[in-house]
Amino acid sequence: RQMAILRFPAVYFWLVTSTMAFVSVNGLGVNWGTQATHPLPPTTVAQLLQDNGITKVKLFDSDHGTLSAISGTGIEVMVAIPNGMLATVAGDYDTAKQWVEQHVKRYLFNGGVNI
Repeated sequence: RQMAILRFPAVYFWLVTSTMAFVSVNGLGVNWGTQATHPLPPTTVAQLLQDNGITKVKLFDSDHGTLSAISGTGIEVMVAIPNGMLATVAGDYDTAKQWVEQHVKRYLFNGGVNI
């Protein structure tokens, strides 16, 4: 059984768009993963993000090509720790520090990646 609102797409559209009129957005962000059947080159994706006014991106890994492509764009980046490492990194400060040292630090320079 469907909800009544879904039977009337125009009403649903009106509710969504009228609600959006009251929402203030400070930026638009996207998730970017590298596991895909037909991945685009990182430089192409970085350019697409810039061309579309995307100001924030969450990366699901610390891929060198991805971080290099986004370097210098000014896009805010959040780099995710791989799921398999979450418990280890969360439970040991030295491991977390080492992970950042190996995967993030090299991109933290003036004109680099805004992490």
